[in-house]
Amino acid sequence: MSDTTNSSGGESRRGFFGSFSAWLAALVGAVLGVGPVCVGLYSFIMDPLREKTRPRKSRAEGSADANGFYRVASSDEISTDKPRRFTIVADKLDAWNFIENQALGAVYLQKNENGDISCFHTTCPHAGCSVAYEQDSNAYHCPCHNSSFKLDGSKLDVGGSTNPSPRPLDKLDVKVDDDNNVYIRYVDYYTGKHDKIEK
Repeated sequence: MSDTTNSSGGESRRGFFGSFSAWLAALVGAVLGVGPVCVGLYSFIMDPLREKTRPRKSRAEGSADANGFYRVASSDEISTDKPRRFTIVADKLDAWNFIENQALGAVYLQKNENGDISCFHTTCPHAGCSVAYEQDSNAYHCPCHNSSFKLDGSKLDVGGSTNPSPRPLDKLDVKVDDDNNVYIRYVDYYTGKHDKIEK
């Protein structure tokens, strides 16, 4: 009889300590796990709200000014006889990342006889393919759906087929500073629409 009582008491103590150990382990695990979770939540919430710091870069190297203008070229690099394609390269900064010298897009630049510079987006307004200047026809052509455009950006019907583009090539704002640096206000527009709508 006493053996049964002792055995029962020993199992009770082992059960108590086993339960206590399990609860203690769970408590320690919760405490250790809550710390990283709190740090992660804090970073997730606060990081986009913090002011980002990035390396200083001059406008002459391609970063945008307050009005969204990017330096693209010197006016001496732009021809009067045919348009020239230039890539817009700049630093990209979002809530999480800073990436230097990323290609944002491309434009065609050309001077007229008065020295004024015209600028057109290389993206076709129809479906977003990239147009190319073809010297033989002296026009811009889209390889995807045969949209064509004159040098002034207006739509061009070639070979009797209807131009599928809903609008002319998208013209972009140009400014030239006193040092003959050419700046473009680079904007992406929605394709497939009759009106120019900024993204």
